[in-house]
Amino acid sequence: MNQRKILLQLLPGFIPLFVFIIADEIWGTKIGLIVAVIVGIGELIFYRIKDKKFDKFILFDTLLIIALGVVSIILDNDVFFKLKPALIGVLTCVILAISAFTPSNILLNMSKRYMRGLEFNEQQYKQMKKSMKSMFYMFAVYTLLVFYSVWFMSDAAWAFISGGLFYIIFGIYFVYEFVKNKIAQKKHLQKQNPKNKPE
Repeated sequence: MNQRKILLQLLPGFIPLFVFIIADEIWGTKIGLIVAVIVGIGELIFYRIKDKKFDKFILFDTLLIIALGVVSIILDNDVFFKLKPALIGVLTCVILAISAFTPSNILLNMSKRYMRGLEFNEQQYKQMKKSMKSMFYMFAVYTLLVFYSVWFMSDAAWAFISGGLFYIIFGIYFVYEFVKNKIAQKKHLQKQNPKNKPE
């Protein structure tokens, strides 16, 4: 499971959040929460039929949004539902922190489950650790922003920070990583195959 796959697996969890914002504007908070929970259940059923099994990450993500949505409906307070992206962010930060700053590389172990025979040389392993540290700091800032938006900002600002801003930040990061790796590969090839200098 690489970083790109993690982000793609986070995507379904944002759909009920956007649905909630739209339904809240049209029908009010309580109906918005009910609609969002129904969408979450629908997603769970869809991925079960599509993949013939429950992906653990998607399962956890969807069950969390359903649980927080139900609590918000019962207590008639949407703050619990809004906290869902922040809670996922906290969990992701914990996994990244353990993987990046300790010998226990959880993400690497998860990757090996999905890609049999996956091996890293020492340089690749160091680069992976470095990328995880960058990911940790970005997720930490993102999570703090979500917590702040829940309590002190408008629904529209919370929706943007929870969804759109997330993909903007990490989209820029992956473009940067892609360009940086391409440049590094080019320099490495040039060192291996230096051009003949004219005498």
